[in-house]
Amino acid sequence: MGITNAMRGDGFPREQDILRELEQRHRDAMLDLVLAWGELDGALGMLLSAASGVPMAEGAEKFGRLPGSDKLQQLFKAVRAHPRGESAARQIRKHKKAYERHSFPRNRIAHSKCLGISRRDQDFIMFAAFEKHGEDELIVDSIPIQVMERATRWGKAMTGLALRIVDEISPVPNH
Repeated sequence: MGITNAMRGDGFPREQDILRELEQRHRDAMLDLVLAWGELDGALGMLLSAASGVPMAEGAEKFGRLPGSDKLQQLFKAVRAHPRGESAARQIRKHKKAYERHSFPRNRIAHSKCLGISRRDQDFIMFAAFEKHGEDELIVDSIPIQVMERATRWGKAMTGLALRIVDEISPVPNH
């Protein structure tokens, strides 16, 4: 995923280890990821609404603010409860695990301070998260741009899958 380091009181990582100025490719990778996952969040809400038999506007009100992982968990429970839903529930569980794995870089972008890029390997974007690590340290993650691009591709593919299922099961055309 990324390299998790500890940010100690002695200044690790050192200032000389970080290039503060991001290149356009770094900005593009982060923006693409955030936009893809914003679309995925809406698609998962639509899928949960359709699977629950709830009109989209009502579903937006009921499910719209849930984290994506919670939407997938509720979808899993609903499908598993169906008499013939065991196989589909297993698939949803796999997608939920993949969602959680791929959401890491998106969450770092959205909820951490971007420090810049690694001087040693400029494919790594560095983030300081306000999360405890060890006894008296905070987390610093170095995330390869390729991990962000992979999470973007997965998010777009999952959005497509969710919307295809919505089209198949939604009682109202055009969502």
